[in-house]
Amino acid sequence: MKKRAPGQSKVVAIVAGGDIHRRQLLAIKKADVVIGVDRGAYWLVERGVPPDIAIGDFDSVTNVEKKRIHDESVVYIEHVPQKDMTDLELAIEEAIHMRATGVHIYGALGRRFDHTLAATQLLMRLESHNIYGIIVDNFNKIHIVRHQLTLPKTQKFRYVSIIPLHKNAKVSLTGFTYDVSHQTFMSSSTLGISNEIVAEFATIIVHSGQVLVIQSSDVPVR
Repeated sequence: MKKRAPGQSKVVAIVAGGDIHRRQLLAIKKADVVIGVDRGAYWLVERGVPPDIAIGDFDSVTNVEKKRIHDESVVYIEHVPQKDMTDLELAIEEAIHMRATGVHIYGALGRRFDHTLAATQLLMRLESHNIYGIIVDNFNKIHIVRHQLTLPKTQKFRYVSIIPLHKNAKVSLTGFTYDVSHQTFMSSSTLGISNEIVAEFATIIVHSGQVLVIQSSDVPVR
């Protein structure tokens, strides 16, 4: 694990076994702590990045691959497949335990919608511990916002959608194509889908409730 100055924020990169691209490797390497989750740990060792922690039941790797993960990881934690948490949640718990200030999650989105939805909900667990969490893949950046978030204009993630996590949320938007003031967004409405940033920076203020903020692109981000 990297040494940090006293009081410096601790950023944890969690790498799961879903869709992930090599171009995300640079951002992963910059993290203070790298946690490999099940097959995500093997993805890391294959690319010369020994995980600080490898965790999971490792049912998605072969015995040969598992041995390599074991040998090349700083800390190796194996769980039985019959457990009450997903491997990703186990990794989230490790990040909470080490008092991370930011958690960047890669490889959490893929073909299994149930896993994708569960991963998104785990951002709420981080937020409940005052830890900033974000899920990143080639098409999306997913945040949970309870108070305020400022985003720069970028063509890489052109669209910004606001989705209430509960029945409704009251939100103000500035710097967007569609700015609003104290607008109530309903969970049963698509009002917040596919806005775009037009200013250099855009701000989302959540006056009540919590929202999922999804930055997205129709094509893979280069």
